Amino acid sequence: MAQAATGARNSRKLWDRYLLGAAYYPEWWEPSEWEIDFRQMQELGINALRMGEFAWSSFEPSPGKFEFAWMDRAIALANHHGIDAVLATPTASVPPWLYQLHPDVLTGNDAGLYTYGGRKGYCTSSQNYLDASARITTALADHYGHHPGVIGWQLDNEPGFPFQAYDPVTEQAFQLWLQKRYRTLDELNRVWNGAFWSNHYTDWSQIRIPKNSAEGGWQPAISLDYRRFFSDSFLNHLRRQATILKAHGENQFIFTNWPATTWSVDVFAAAADFLTATAWDNYCSAPGLGKFQHQFISGFHNDFSRCAGPNQHFVCAEQVAYVPPNALNQGLRLQAYINLAHGSHGHFYFEWRRPLAGNEQFRPSFIKGFDGEINPAKSTFEQIGKEFARLGPKLADAVTRSDIALLYDFTNEWSQGFWSVGDKDRKYDSEAGRYYNGFKVLQRNVDFVPLSADFTAYKVIVAPDLHLIDDASVKRLSAFVAAGGILVLNYRAGTQYMDVSMRRVLSPGAFTDIAGVTTDAKLDLVDYTGIADQFQISFPGNETVFHPRTILETITLHGAETIATFRGSRMDGRPAITRNRHGQGWVFYVGTDSADDVFHETLARAVGATGKLTPLVAAPYGVEVVTREDATTTFYFLLNLTEDPRSSIALPHPMSDVITGREGVTSVSLGPLEVAVLASPKS
Repeated sequence: MAQAATGARNSRKLWDRYLLGAAYYPEWWEPSEWEIDFRQMQELGINALRMGEFAWSSFEPSPGKFEFAWMDRAIALANHHGIDAVLATPTASVPPWLYQLHPDVLTGNDAGLYTYGGRKGYCTSSQNYLDASARITTALADHYGHHPGVIGWQLDNEPGFPFQAYDPVTEQAFQLWLQKRYRTLDELNRVWNGAFWSNHYTDWSQIRIPKNSAEGGWQPAISLDYRRFFSDSFLNHLRRQATILKAHGENQFIFTNWPATTWSVDVFAAAADFLTATAWDNYCSAPGLGKFQHQFISGFHNDFSRCAGPNQHFVCAEQVAYVPPNALNQGLRLQAYINLAHGSHGHFYFEWRRPLAGNEQFRPSFIKGFDGEINPAKSTFEQIGKEFARLGPKLADAVTRSDIALLYDFTNEWSQGFWSVGDKDRKYDSEAGRYYNGFKVLQRNVDFVPLSADFTAYKVIVAPDLHLIDDASVKRLSAFVAAGGILVLNYRAGTQYMDVSMRRVLSPGAFTDIAGVTTDAKLDLVDYTGIADQFQISFPGNETVFHPRTILETITLHGAETIATFRGSRMDGRPAITRNRHGQGWVFYVGTDSADDVFHETLARAVGATGKLTPLVAAPYGVEVVTREDATTTFYFLLNLTEDPRSSIALPHPMSDVITGREGVTSVSLGPLEVAVLASPKS
């Protein structure tokens, strides 16, 4: 059997191929079944496995007693079939003995403290939990840190979810965190505006975790600081494990599988501090089950992970391994290519086999039932395995270069909220997603950058919901525009400082001078029922009109020009979107929002025309175009996200078809959910 995947540790590059993998739990099955599973995996082209993420009680059945022989056998057998292992620290699910010894290892939520059962819910402020986590991580690192068949580590599992940690230990840790941040209660009371509602604190112990408030809710500054603390607490937990693994290991990558890149923990900070790769769990619904723009969710998180890096290294740690009824098997292949196109170095399907018992026993998997047969998409998996085995090495050193960036700031996310669930929700990550989707119509690459990033490489920076901003960042963004860049802002921009206090100016706040507009008032549709249909947004020369979603601002021009106007009632004819010249660049200001994808696409086209941005390949609507490049070659990915064929797409010059091997290709046609990968030598 092939054993190339387990060559000498020091001679192998970790990212010299595409990691096509699956989640596998050998502790669930008799060893006699492992051989069958690993042989089937090898036949499909699987070359890596995620294992061990919930196996704490199997690794450490009692305090300080470790058992690794069972995993040793599983890894050896997988290696025999050419399959490497990515092991997870198993700290996402504490064993019963640990909870029995130290009940404070679990936290709680609004309903109270967690009782034992389920998974996660651990308390990252509990020293007992942190000590036990360090012990099992150290034991695993000592045992597998130099294992030639273990190529990487996953820290924990989906950290930061659930989004709450409410317990006495966490509350004390929050108080200590605030003491370090503010040093004095006078400073804390100043920032939190303790004079409001008589919330002056005179002792640190008076401060409570912000949950279940009386009428009016918690002060925004308190809630923001709790979210900062929550992120820092998880970063501390993960950093401790990464430090141990780096000290005891050799040439192994380290990531954690964020449940989404835009949830409750600062992904940029983790990647800059202690991770060597980024990962996320891709559960985007199958292509063809809804509007094609829904597939941009995968691109959004892939691009975010790539930009967090470091070095653009990322994987999808979990990805659906089944096709729902009435969906095309080809959708699985398209999703795999979306990952590859956006720079992924691997994806791991969840999961190989569903358990015979437990909370996920009804989850679909590679094995369609319990008879050992691969699910009906077997031929598609075989195709993916063969194609990615060839494409992975070709793209091993390829990176993505973009001239459009979406500015994403976690302080703004924590202040404004995340994980939107309703049409009227005004959540930061949802609006960021709408703008990302809209700018994909330009058929160019898109980066994600934090406020601290170097902006000079970009022609366009899209900064939705940038309510909170410091003066230094305002100055840097203004300089970016003055030097020729295009900045896209929207309602309430620049109106608050980073401590969530208000600037003494209405939107566009700190950007008023460079935006060339002021706002006098706003109509907040969240506060009113049934009036949204009275208003429309119209772009000149475009017959399509759009309805605002949650807000209309009354804009007064101070040098800016109107790009779109409101229709209806007293807003009729007033500016909705403006453009202003500042230095050599432009500032677009959007004084409204919309739930319509085409609204953001129309805005993006206006920005693209201003910046003279042309598509990487001029493809029909619904075909995503992205590129990756290495020192000698540019790779073009054309992804038909629709179920309609797209024929005769002209290429800017002859290219080679990387999938089929054809040379001198001048045009391509794509069937439903079909892809093309083309290569062109760099001049």
